[in-house]
Order: sequence, then structure tokens, then C-alpha cells
Amino acid sequence: MEELQRAIEKISYYCERLPKKELDLISENRDAAIPYLRGAVEKVLREKDNPDQEYSLQFYGIYLLAQFQDREFFPKLMELALLPEDTLDILIGDTLTECLKDILYNTYNGDLELLIQSVWNKEASDYARVAMLDVIGQLYLDQKLGRQELQDFLRQIIYQEESIGDYIYTRVAQLIYRCHFTDMLPELKRLYQDGRVDRCAIGGYDSCVDQMFSYRKRNERFCKSPVKAWKMINGWAEFEYYDETEMVDEDKSEEEKEESREIEEFFRELNSREDKTEQRRNVKIGRNDPCPCGSGKKYKHCCLNKPKLAEQGLESAEEQEKWLREYPPAAVDRKEGRVYLEDLYSKEIIEIDKLLYLALKHRVIPIWKREPEQVVANRKRRYLTDAFLKFQEFVEREQIHSFLEYDSKYSIHYPCTQWFDELLELLKEDDRDGILENVRSTFNNMEMQQTD
Repeated sequence: MEELQRAIEKISYYCERLPKKELDLISENRDAAIPYLRGAVEKVLREKDNPDQEYSLQFYGIYLLAQFQDREFFPKLMELALLPEDTLDILIGDTLTECLKDILYNTYNGDLELLIQSVWNKEASDYARVAMLDVIGQLYLDQKLGRQELQDFLRQIIYQEESIGDYIYTRVAQLIYRCHFTDMLPELKRLYQDGRVDRCAIGGYDSCVDQMFSYRKRNERFCKSPVKAWKMINGWAEFEYYDETEMVDEDKSEEEKEESREIEEFFRELNSREDKTEQRRNVKIGRNDPCPCGSGKKYKHCCLNKPKLAEQGLESAEEQEKWLREYPPAAVDRKEGRVYLEDLYSKEIIEIDKLLYLALKHRVIPIWKREPEQVVANRKRRYLTDAFLKFQEFVEREQIHSFLEYDSKYSIHYPCTQWFDELLELLKEDDRDGILENVRSTFNNMEMQQTD
């Protein structure tokens, strides 16, 4: 007991080096340590108006209580989380933005109403409220919260007249796509149209749609569980770094092992793509070799003397495949519980959307490989022109008279006005296909119908 008390005293005030030995000792004495750790949190709650900035037991304490999954103390931890942001910064530092969600999740006692009401609390820190939203999202993924119950809550946030804060709206958007709520695509679109989403944080609407249909394992959790206190704190700037090579593989959670495997697989795939691209560049095509375009003809009778594809605004099938890699995958190998684009849209609509995607999706290209502006413009104009022709045929056949009508039923990644505006600007510079007046007329007619 004396050894435990010395360990508690050691972490009650600032330590230069991560006190791993003390944290390990406390971890081995769960039941005896919990009263001390709870007492530390209760102490700072009593003294919240004038906190002791040198005292730190509450900081370690909340991590250890999460490690112990002390569910009885959840209301007090929520009380701590609801303190003003400036006070929280003194008491728990970067925990507020980095790990609060994991602490609350691992101590959650089943009081969903407390979580929900706290999200509505505008006096609380936005970071804390977002952490609570993450806990709610994780409860859904754990099947401890019904789909309809969570969707009703999210819609209540989206449709209420009084703003709840853009930081909250951004996390709501993430909840929608990471929970694969495809029936909430209209709500997701509305958040973007109203300008309530931080695009720098989660990307544009098109990126969110991609994520909606992406089922990567690293997106399957909002909160970590179980937690180990010293590992969550290790590496923070205020501590000398504890060498994690001392941590044997058995100490790693399955989630950490899976994350490491995914990172390794990502870099292997990335290197493989670069190698293949470089190999294709270095292959010299003979005049009598099969044409790389796939026509079946000899190179000399096909593309040898044709202008370069880029100059025509065209890309090879390989290039298209490369830039469609993040596009929602086709339902070739269906897996139970997953929703695919084909479940929601026809093949024709998906073809139109892919053309728009190839034209408008932001392409991450190293600065030393950047394309000339004219090449980019040619490519966009070609894809958007092809999309327009297919679009025109579709709306005439289906008797669709306004952009609003089309967007509400058929738009996937991009609303009509966005890509029409882009196409019109490109055609003003170069109307080699002679379709400018046709595009302008279609735009005006559908806009007019929309406002009537």
C-alpha cells in the first residue's frame, strides 16, 4: 500500500519523464487506486474556479479510470468534460482534442440521455461536444444504439433553426458517411450547400460520398477500446519520449496491429503503382507491336501518328482507372451489410457521374509532375462535354425539366449547377465541338424551370 501511495504522490505533480513505472504499479492495483484517482477528479471539480496549475493527478487519473473502465464514475467525468474550455486546457491539456472520446467511451455507463443533452450544451467546449458525438457514433457501431434513433438525433441537429456550431456540423457529416447512412445523403448535401461544413477538415462533398461507400477497417471505429494509460500519453511534448521498442508485440491491441498492417499494405501498394507506372514509361513500343490503346491493331496502323491523348483532352483506360481508384467500388463481390452505388442509381447515371468525377475530382499530383494548365483544361472540357451529351439524352427521355429535379434523384458527387458552370467557362475559351449554345440553352431552360 505504501508503494502505491508513493506512486500516486509521484504523479500528483509534473514529471519530466513519462512515469511509466508508477503507472504500471497503479495499473496492477486497480481497486486500491480507484479512490485516489476519483478523489483527484473531484478535487479539481471543487476547485474549478481557481485550479492548481501544478497539480496533475487528475490528468493521469482520467486515463487510468478509462483503462479500468470505471463506469460508476462516468457522471463525474462528464461533469469534468463540460467545464469551460480554458479550464479544461489547464486541467487535461491536449486530452481534450486527442483522447477525451476514448476516456468517455471506456467509462460510459449507459446514460445516453446525458450524452445527448451534453452535445446540445453550447456552454461546453466544441471539442468536448464532438468527443461526445464520437462516443454516440461508436455506440451505434457497437449495435448499442439503433439506426433510427441515431439518425433522428442527427436530423434534429441539422434541421433545427438555431445554429449549434460549424465544428459540430462537420462531425455530424462525418458520422453520416462513416456510419454509411446512404439514406441521409440529402442531409449531407444540405450541410455542404448551407456552408456549415469545414471543407479543410474533411474535404468536399465528393470526398464524403467516396467515404460513404468505403468500408476500410480503419474507419470502423470512432473510439479506442480498451485503453492503456501510458501508451495513450506516450510521445506528448511535455514528456521525454519513452522508447516504445521496449513494448513487446503482445502489448499491442488488435486494433493497433491491424492499423500497422494497413499502413504497410498502403505503402506496398503505392510503391507497386509507382513501379508499374515507371515500367510503362520505359517500355518502347515498336511500330509492329499491338497498340497500347487496346484496339487490337498494330501500333503503326493506330495511334503512332495520332496527336497525344492529353492534347485531345483524352486519357487512356489505365489513367482513368488510376483516377477512379477512390470512386465507390462496383458491387462485383458483394458483402453482406454493405450498400453499393448500384443499389441506389442506374448504370447510366453512374456513367455520367464517373465522367464528372474524372473532370472535377481534385487530383493529388506532386508539384514536379504538375500538368500544363491547357492540358488540364482540355481534359476537363472533354469529360464534361461527354457528360453533358449523356445528361441531355437522359433528361429528355425522362422528361426532367429542372436541375433541382435531377439533383434530388440522380446527382451523386456533383450538383448540376457546379459542373455546368465549369463547362460553360471552358467552352467560352474553346468550343471545338460547337456545343456552347446548346449547353447555354439547356442551362437557362433548366434554371428557369427551377425558379418557377
